[in-house]
Amino acid sequence: MDGDDGYVTELDYTFRYCPELAPSRIKLACAARGLQVLRNPSPRYLEMAFGQGVSINIHAAASPGKFAGFDFNPRHASNARRMAERSGSRARLDCESFESFAARDQLPEFDIIAMHGTWSWISEDNRSRVIEILRRSLAPDGVCYISYNCLPGWAAEVPMRQLLMLHSGLARDAVPLATRIDASLEFAQQLHDTGAAYFDAHQRLGPWLESLHGQSRNYLAHEYFNRDWHPMPFSKVARELAEAGLELGASASPAGQQYMPGLNQKSRDLLEGIAEPALRETTLDFLTNRRFRRDIFVKVGQPILPGNLEERIGTVPFMLLQHPEHIPAKATLAGTGIDLPQEIYRPFAEAMAAKGYAPKTIREVAEEPGCNGIPQARLAEAALVLTDAGSLHPLQDRNAIEVAEPRCRALNALILERAESSADISALACPVTGAGVFAAREEMLFLRAKALGHASEDSWAQFAWEKMGESDPSTLRSAARAFARYRLPVLEALRIA
Repeated sequence: MDGDDGYVTELDYTFRYCPELAPSRIKLACAARGLQVLRNPSPRYLEMAFGQGVSINIHAAASPGKFAGFDFNPRHASNARRMAERSGSRARLDCESFESFAARDQLPEFDIIAMHGTWSWISEDNRSRVIEILRRSLAPDGVCYISYNCLPGWAAEVPMRQLLMLHSGLARDAVPLATRIDASLEFAQQLHDTGAAYFDAHQRLGPWLESLHGQSRNYLAHEYFNRDWHPMPFSKVARELAEAGLELGASASPAGQQYMPGLNQKSRDLLEGIAEPALRETTLDFLTNRRFRRDIFVKVGQPILPGNLEERIGTVPFMLLQHPEHIPAKATLAGTGIDLPQEIYRPFAEAMAAKGYAPKTIREVAEEPGCNGIPQARLAEAALVLTDAGSLHPLQDRNAIEVAEPRCRALNALILERAESSADISALACPVTGAGVFAAREEMLFLRAKALGHASEDSWAQFAWEKMGESDPSTLRSAARAFARYRLPVLEALRIA
């Protein structure tokens, strides 16, 4: 592990898809904040430490632009390149370290540089290399997406993670990492069961520790058992990125940055009185006990355009990603649960589903019969909240859709084939939105069966049952009928099915 800067190499990372990395999502977050960035209609995109490459491959297939990325793990890079070859996206995906990439004599210029989560899991030396890459490669009106474990949300778990690492490090090198993880978790559970005072002082640690037992060992290995694991306050991240000439531009959660969800009036009044950005953001993290931040940084001095939210995003076309009956009644924004008032969200969703899920702007939705009496400001708020929740997404322009559709079709064929034997990839590429759309394995198998010529819902269910080995085929038959009624029309409108 030490030969790879302390990264876990024995177990591969998971095949996660991160929707916040999509260029179209990043553009929406910036537009909601009033940032006039990303003027290039064909942006140059770099993802650092792309893991298995699921996100960058979906975005390279579904979006316009030139995509590049690197990851230090040869198996990850090989998997990612195979996906790129299948889609025909021409994404350049290299096996490379931060040190090697930063040491290049010449670095290309990028409009978007993204790094999901990795900031918390790399050494101080590698964070310095990231800063050097950003300083040299980020375009003048470009943006940096960065997400990381933050404080104070992880403060109680930091000593527990140190204990897990201490226990794991005592094992002989020949002991497999998964076995060492199991032994460390068991030791921590024994400590908890003694009634240790630390657990009494931090009541949430017991449920957190219990949840670790049921999680993938591949995930746990990369999440907690790297040599480096550094949750840090926003102020430290902002201070380090300032060395690259960057400052906070927006939250990648466009609704969260607008509405401070779940805060009482005293909390809102306190925040309103804080002008200094680092103190304000840190105070917000304390108010919400936030554990994970998703931030968009821009070059220092980037102006904020005047206007209210509905003016900034009123002409942005959106598409619904779910049947209106499946729109959630609650959502989580910035780690805080909020209720979604159904007198607004239900007619909004129904309006978005009208005319065969045709794309609509906020101004067009406001003219639909069910939304006539709802202020456009509330409709704009609903659009951002549902985008954060994964129920809505901004649309690409027609030319981008036409170019992306064959690439998405090719990549999705590979993902659907993979679903026959694995549930590790949970999203499909969408040419309409330029992003991924989450789908359960059974839904992917229904699509795979349909693509293979199975015409009836029962035959889709039979195909899925043969692949999944479910003990009750009737459950899958019911699921296939629900899929045909609720989900398939949406996927067809999104040009996935």
